[in-house]
Amino acid sequence: MMKPCLVFLFSFIIVNSIVAQPNIKSNDLNNILQLKDPNIKERKLTKYIELYFENARIDSINTAKNQLEGILFKNNIENREALDYFIEGFYYFKLSRINETEFALLNAIELAEKNSDHYLLYSFFTYLAAIQNSSGNTIAAISSYRLANKEAMMLDDSYLQIILDINISDMFYRNNFYDQSIRYLDQAMAIIVKNKVNEQRLKNYIYFNKAENYFRMNEIDSLAKYNKSLNDPKSGTSKLYTFRNRTDYYLDLLRHNYNDAIKRITVLQKDSLYQFTDFDKMNLADAYYHAGNPDSAKNIIEQLLADKTQNNHSEINSHLYEVLGKISEDKQDYKLAANNFKLALQQSQNSVTKLTQVGNISSQIKVDEMEDAYLQKETSYQKEQLWLILIVILAVLIIIIVALSYKSIKQKRRYENLLYITKRQELSFLNSHDVRKHLTNILGIIDVLRHSKNKKKEYLQVEDRLFYSAEKLDESIKNISIKLDE
Repeated sequence: MMKPCLVFLFSFIIVNSIVAQPNIKSNDLNNILQLKDPNIKERKLTKYIELYFENARIDSINTAKNQLEGILFKNNIENREALDYFIEGFYYFKLSRINETEFALLNAIELAEKNSDHYLLYSFFTYLAAIQNSSGNTIAAISSYRLANKEAMMLDDSYLQIILDINISDMFYRNNFYDQSIRYLDQAMAIIVKNKVNEQRLKNYIYFNKAENYFRMNEIDSLAKYNKSLNDPKSGTSKLYTFRNRTDYYLDLLRHNYNDAIKRITVLQKDSLYQFTDFDKMNLADAYYHAGNPDSAKNIIEQLLADKTQNNHSEINSHLYEVLGKISEDKQDYKLAANNFKLALQQSQNSVTKLTQVGNISSQIKVDEMEDAYLQKETSYQKEQLWLILIVILAVLIIIIVALSYKSIKQKRRYENLLYITKRQELSFLNSHDVRKHLTNILGIIDVLRHSKNKKKEYLQVEDRLFYSAEKLDESIKNISIKLDE
């Protein structure tokens, strides 16, 4: 039987695969610790811690934990105490001690809240939700996702929001809220397109989760569409091998090719590259039952029901007991069939109660999203209002400047007009008094000379006077020329 740490449902698989970076090596830790930007350092460090424990061996897990905590202590890492609890959570998780894992993460969250570290709070709440989801505590899990969602909205990080939307969609999928699940997947894809996030693996998780939903909704055409997307040669990324093979046998099941599905699943059960889970076992049991092999189906179901890790998964147990009831009914063991159907009904009632609570909390998530959208719009409106006020102020200033300029130009023109009139009057005066006076004197002297009998004698008498008048006339003409230049 699979250990609890290996039967974590798809929400934790998604967090594990997306948040972790498979290419991080153990000797990368020193490089991470040397980073100057505290935000980048923190993000890379949390990813490193996860991968560190994912690759650690069980027989040396205690030594690995002590070594990692020692390195963080030696380097005086910011928020070290919170990260120590985070490390402790992964340590207990590796040992399948789920209660201690949850307690350690809660302590990490408390310390991160004191420091108002929104990224650590986002990470811790997301991991906590995955732990709670795996143990069947859906109500606590979706509450944790809600808190993680609030932190993601505060960080305004599209990448984190995509991851969270995928995880929340899986939560709704597990609780049969297929439309809600698809809505969150569509929302995640919209963010990818809008922000041009070049991450094929994110798209693959969306394709796979949509395929899961359409498989449960019995919509074969939609399932085939996303199976085709996953089999696109360009989409090769981590975990794609599992996604492709699982959706391949999903198609067999919906096409009622049960024997082909059985062959595929039994081969995958022995395939080390394929991540075989209890969901695959449940699907194999369904295939055996529909293929007319109820005893094989019964054996698998009894194994699953005997697994203590399934005790909290009422939505799964309800289906298993229902199949057992059908098998007993087919064998005409009506007493056993009635008992199995009764157990299925009890599990179904538990599931319905849980679904009601999930619905209430999911409504709160929607309210949170609407509040965030409202705040974003309000901020946008405030910015637009500020710009409008600035534009109005600028327009008023331009009007004032134009008005002042117009007034200045008008006054300047008036002044120039007055100056022109003054100059014209001055020129008229010069022309009528100086020029005409001296010109008249010259003309008078010339007239006297013309009628004189002794012109030479008369000229000598008036020569000085004539020369004086000529000079004065020249001065007047020059003066007029200067005035005209002005």
